[in-house]
Amino acid sequence: MSVLAVVGAQWGDEGKGKITDWLAGDVGTVVRGQGGSNAGHTVVIDGESHKLHLLPSGILRSEVLAIAGAGMVIDPEQLLVELEQLGDSRGKLLISERAHVVMPYHRLLDGAEERAKEGGAAGTPGKGIGPAYGDRATRFGIRMGDLLEPQTLRERLERVVPRTQALLDYYGTGDRLELEQLYDLAASWGATLESSIGNASLAIAERLDRGVLLEGAQGVHIDIDHGIYPFVTSSSPTPAGMAQGAGIAPGLIERVVGVTKAYVTRVGTGPFPTELEDATGEHMRDVGGEFGTTTGRPRRCGWLDMVMLEHSQRLCGFSELAITKLDVLGGLDEIQVCTAYETPHGRLEHFPASMTLLAECTPIYETLAGWPALSPAEWQAAAAAGSLPAEVNDFITFLTSRLGVPAGLLSFGPDREATLRLR
Repeated sequence: MSVLAVVGAQWGDEGKGKITDWLAGDVGTVVRGQGGSNAGHTVVIDGESHKLHLLPSGILRSEVLAIAGAGMVIDPEQLLVELEQLGDSRGKLLISERAHVVMPYHRLLDGAEERAKEGGAAGTPGKGIGPAYGDRATRFGIRMGDLLEPQTLRERLERVVPRTQALLDYYGTGDRLELEQLYDLAASWGATLESSIGNASLAIAERLDRGVLLEGAQGVHIDIDHGIYPFVTSSSPTPAGMAQGAGIAPGLIERVVGVTKAYVTRVGTGPFPTELEDATGEHMRDVGGEFGTTTGRPRRCGWLDMVMLEHSQRLCGFSELAITKLDVLGGLDEIQVCTAYETPHGRLEHFPASMTLLAECTPIYETLAGWPALSPAEWQAAAAAGSLPAEVNDFITFLTSRLGVPAGLLSFGPDREATLRLR
């Protein structure tokens, strides 16, 4: 069995949760190697919606082992809420002892730092993710394994609490941290989660023969290194970052599924060349239910951007695409696809690092014929008969030929079964 990676090819919210859940039926283990509760994955099974923020999407299959890898930052309070909501209708969970803990003071810092950045704020959901990764990088972090060692936990808190208090005082938040309260809270998390914390890397290595799926949180274009910095997340949702966070050798990944919507959405601030602030953008938002799983904020919507996807393909090496939300564009007379940018400095065909330059980009479009609006039952029937509308097939051919990557999965609705496997 192979290791496969499911990667968001845009700014997140591409439907990775659904695709992960679908492909989890082929494997024994699903691993999230990065990100925290800032991720929002929605999976719909038999009409029932499950919203996950920390738990790997594959946990909804009882036969699958779901692993939260070392590269994650985990808010135990959020984790316990999700576990309680799922009850017994889930697979087993293993949390890496090396994953870092999101403490209450990380959320306080997140809000304070975002306010201080003013126009440069990333528009984070305020979950404490960035400050937790910051503590990890500066070696002030607390790891899940530390929750099981009382003396280590106390020593870690004795180092980090005075430093964090000084930062909060600098920002003038008025918050006061109580070391003993933080210790008692963290120790209680350890006592509750002790049976689920262990050596995730070793567990993955022992289960490779049953197939392993790496689930990305967020999308390539908010990668900390290669995304639209500073409007990015704090980890790397590329296959390389996912392998690092899971604790496996990158060379074990044999298949990379790049998930892209038939259009583009994003939550948060920053330049967005193909954004539509008109009736078509409203159509995408309303029909697609484009509101953040984690924040509830309305997503910004725009036409599909091939410049973005070329950048993602170059970083990730997709072996196939999963194209989602084809149904949302149904009923539009024509579909636009951005193939390059026009800038004050000339034509641009590769995604820039400069946000100043990106803000100056005007999309260059090619126009394709739209396809009819179909009901869920009509999409299902067309998929089963292999007779999708000709315009849909033309759109898929345009996309795949441009990227040089075949389509492997098509999604035309939120439910698990509203999926067509092509490969």
